[in-house]
Amino acid sequence: MKKLDVFSLAETVAQASVSGEITRELLRDGNDLYEPLQQIGKLKRFSPCGAIEVGCIKDGRFLVEQL
Repeated sequence: MKKLDVFSLAETVAQASVSGEITRELLRDGNDLYEPLQQIGKLKRFSPCGAIEVGCIKDGRFLVEQL
């Protein structure tokens, strides 16, 4: 069995994260991405269609408060 070089993998992921490659790939694959805001309980959602919305999670659903 081949050993996993954890440090090399971590470096590759960090570089892809900084470059935005991971974000672009996740959005391209149809995923919504969420980013916490400084205001407690508020999130910014990035959708594959290009929409950026601010809201919160309530009862397991994202409620849009601002486009």
